[in-house]
Amino acid sequence: MRNNRVKSAQKAVLVIGAGIGGIKAGLELAESGIQVYLCDRRPYIGGTLSQLDEWFPDDHCGFCQVLPYSMEADEQYCLRWGLSHPSIEQLLLTEVEKVEGEAGDFSVTLSTQPSGVIPERCTGCGACEPVCPVEVDSEFEEGLSQRKAIYPRHPLGSADNTYIIDYQHCTLCGACVEQCPTAAIELSSEPERRIISVGAIVAATGFEEFDARPTTQFGYRRFPNVVTSTEVERLLSPNGPTLGELKRPSDGQVPRSVAFLQCVGSRTSENDYCSSACCLYAL
Repeated sequence: MRNNRVKSAQKAVLVIGAGIGGIKAGLELAESGIQVYLCDRRPYIGGTLSQLDEWFPDDHCGFCQVLPYSMEADEQYCLRWGLSHPSIEQLLLTEVEKVEGEAGDFSVTLSTQPSGVIPERCTGCGACEPVCPVEVDSEFEEGLSQRKAIYPRHPLGSADNTYIIDYQHCTLCGACVEQCPTAAIELSSEPERRIISVGAIVAATGFEEFDARPTTQFGYRRFPNVVTSTEVERLLSPNGPTLGELKRPSDGQVPRSVAFLQCVGSRTSENDYCSSACCLYAL
């Protein structure tokens, strides 16, 4: 019995993190005939790269430039919206609770948070969103705009985009339930736990952006027109809070000049290295 389990587990891999690193690893493994479990605590794939709209020097989006070509697909598609592969199972809103076993035979306990919306019923019509009384800062837009407590699963949207509920901020008032024409909303949803067997685990958990708030000498969050590089990306994005127009957060006017402050967060006693990115970023 154990030998059969090990053989089965060796044909499956858990990839933790559905950013560009996790997607690339998952596709490479799936194209090699391996079953892939792609999990991420966010409700969508793409990670930070989803926030970066266009890349130098050709102003194309980043996904297609770094991902492998899928031989199984009749046509290539935009991975901003979704990822479809018969050997990849997406486990979104999911985190790893426990890992047991050894290399070649891991038992992994996963915890999936409820979305509050049954995706098979949700048509993405958006009738629920306007009636929601709760507004919070949008994480995807770096707090430059707000979203409701019930909002589209993928910030960039897609033809089949379903909605999810932010249980941390929602009031469970039920206004969205009354407006849903397909009875897709279930406010009483509970987290689900699942145990999977895999032969290997890929940690593609990405990075944490430097918190600029402690660097008070630069005025971030003290002066409204001091923004981070990721916030600039969202301001320059056609689907961002200013629809691609570079406008000052303070008054919505176009700035006459912009200063880039380099090495903030690098070359310090805590991080005594070069980021290797911000010089090219500014250029």
